[in-house]
Amino acid sequence: MSRREVDVGQVTRIEGALKVSVNLDEIGDVSGAHANIIEFRGFEKFLIGRLFYKTPIITTRICGVCPVPHHLAAAKACDSGLGVEITPTAAMLRELMLMGEFIGDHTLQIFVLGGPDLLLPDLPESKRGIVELYKRYPDVVKDVIKVRSTGQELVSMLGVQAVHPMTAIPGGINRHLSTSDANTLLKHVREAKEKIMGWYDSIVIPIIEKAADSYENLGYLRTNYLGLVKNNNIELYDGTCKVVNGTGKTLAQFHASEYLDHLQERTVPYSYAKWVYLKSLGIDDGIVRVGALGRVNVAEGASTDFAGKLAKEFKAKFGSPSHSTLSYYVARYLCLAYAVERAEQLLEDQKITGTDVKAPWKMKAGEGMGVVEAPRGLLIHHYAWNSERYITKANLIVPTTTNSYPIDMSMKSVAQRSISEGEVDEEKLRHEVGLTVRAYDPCISCSTHLDDYLLIEIKGADGKTVKTIGGGAKRSGIENA
Repeated sequence: MSRREVDVGQVTRIEGALKVSVNLDEIGDVSGAHANIIEFRGFEKFLIGRLFYKTPIITTRICGVCPVPHHLAAAKACDSGLGVEITPTAAMLRELMLMGEFIGDHTLQIFVLGGPDLLLPDLPESKRGIVELYKRYPDVVKDVIKVRSTGQELVSMLGVQAVHPMTAIPGGINRHLSTSDANTLLKHVREAKEKIMGWYDSIVIPIIEKAADSYENLGYLRTNYLGLVKNNNIELYDGTCKVVNGTGKTLAQFHASEYLDHLQERTVPYSYAKWVYLKSLGIDDGIVRVGALGRVNVAEGASTDFAGKLAKEFKAKFGSPSHSTLSYYVARYLCLAYAVERAEQLLEDQKITGTDVKAPWKMKAGEGMGVVEAPRGLLIHHYAWNSERYITKANLIVPTTTNSYPIDMSMKSVAQRSISEGEVDEEKLRHEVGLTVRAYDPCISCSTHLDDYLLIEIKGADGKTVKTIGGGAKRSGIENA
């Protein structure tokens, strides 16, 4: 058999457009695979020449699903370049906004994007969505909507609007929180916390953990891991970057300003996303994963009560570190629990209603780096600007960039389960490719659109399509990009 490709275009229920291509050898076995991230975003280029202090507003437009991390990473990069230390209240308000992002985003992913694969496994993929989920779990879906709305409420209260917030500025934040609003938010956060904790026994253990066990080797990948920690606990807003290897040994711990000493980026010919790997280990051994699994693997535990308990159970069950790609789902629930508990802690602190939220600074040339955990993993913003306040250099490392190399590696092992000597188990391939990609929860273009179909194409050596599996209405330029 001549060499050919199996192309997977447009995996459903992810943010953005992703095409997976599987390479076959001469006898039709899998020789490799890669994910084509085929949407182009030019933010690093068109930020050049912009006023640096506008980056927190501009970069929220990178993503409509998770704009808060970009908003805050940009503000922190400005703080760093100006040498300004924000006030404790400003830091708390920024962190609370980020907790709102995590509450809304992780709830969405667990139940609406990736979750239907685990909660509705008996249904065809085309029917695994919120409608069928509601038919089977009506009370859960109602609670999901309420919890997600609480996350959105936190962001909109602190950022003026839930999508593309606008209040974080160099030196702090330009909005303070009244006692009345804080009390309202605290009430809603406590209600959300109760619902989230209730999902553990009703959904997480009997369904999500069970599925992770049953698909233990699906997309299995032994890698290094990267995430923020504070006192070696999970941290989302303000900590140090920690790297562990496949045995859990700490390889590095560094501040945002030192990221260039540890991380290397490399372009690949088939994707608009770069690969990110550890500079000290090189491209072959330096593969690194971020996101919920990365956060849990690099940390020794969590500083809040329920999440701390979950962290111990996770490590005992899945390993420390865990290399099971499907354990991303369980780790994501752990991070959701931490976010809602941390939001409650912040709102219980009287300092959060303080009015001292802006630190003074003087205009000057500078260069700064800002880092936060986005829902999908470690996010780095790096800017340099001149004395006229205009940006001269911009670099962004988004989580899906870092995870694009691991996704490639996972896709190869997934495809090997469905393809042998040119024979393709179409249903299994479609299901397991989608299931694994969604475990990573990639934000392909850092934008707001979803797609509604999965297309797999088998191509001959001449590039012509031999067979098409599934698919819906064509999207211009995607199938053969």
